[in-house]
Amino acid sequence: MQTLRLRAYNCLWGGMWAPKGTPKGVIDMLNAAVVEALADQTVRQRLADLGEEIPPRAQQTPQALAVHHKAEIEKWWPILKAAGIKGG
Repeated sequence: MQTLRLRAYNCLWGGMWAPKGTPKGVIDMLNAAVVEALADQTVRQRLADLGEEIPPRAQQTPQALAVHHKAEIEKWWPILKAAGIKGG
């Protein structure tokens, strides 16, 4: 019997999205609350205990999330398509 050894790759990340047309002031307020929460040592420790990585403060912006999201789609879409994986 042949054993197939595959290296596991875990790619999970999170973000917050709001409906299209949400006023910039609301987005700014939500982002400020998230940044404040991510600066709290208890929150940081809990996320670390769960194996989560907190992005540097400079990357905790809606713009940085959009850039990251786009890059992840460009990276993973061809792989998913080639493997025949479909959402549902």
